[in-house]
Amino acid sequence: MENITLESLIEEQKMRIPKLIHRSYYQYEYDEEEKKLYQKWAIDAIRLINIQFPNDKYVQEFELIYNQRLCPEQQVGLLNILESFVKMPIVIPVKRPDSKNAKEQVNINTTINNTNSQSQSQEQTMAIDLFLEAIKDELTGRQIKEIKQVVDDNNNDLEKAKPQIIEKLKKIGSDVAANIVANLITNPLIWGGM
Repeated sequence: MENITLESLIEEQKMRIPKLIHRSYYQYEYDEEEKKLYQKWAIDAIRLINIQFPNDKYVQEFELIYNQRLCPEQQVGLLNILESFVKMPIVIPVKRPDSKNAKEQVNINTTINNTNSQSQSQEQTMAIDLFLEAIKDELTGRQIKEIKQVVDDNNNDLEKAKPQIIEKLKKIGSDVAANIVANLITNPLIWGGM
């Protein structure tokens, strides 16, 4: 039987992170074999910290980060939590709201609302970045400059510049808009939501 320790999980993760493959702007993944090992590692890590640190608030944090989009920051976040458990092996209990203490209840609700707002903001930023990536994939730097120039010529009035931008895109090629939309639709983050 394999002896799993926090230290062995940390070392395994340190060796794994450099193997993360960058596929596109927001898409990272491991190759098939490494993906299987990563999933086993995560299950082992979650089980071990649940056993050693029952009801610790960072056990929940670990699980939340694990369920986020795979990227280097997410992977390092998991590693940081495990390293923190080794450095400070004292349980930090999850605070439960006491129904007699309404003030504490309000503070917990405020935290949840802030988290939702932050999540919405991150999703909006991600959507904008995906759209910009799709445009940059189809247009050259010179073509983007020409479109920006149209907006500048119209004193940054986007509504006024819109017909001219459409004409400029038509001159560039009739397939440009279709290719941009196709790139957006086939992005794994968008396709998964359809």
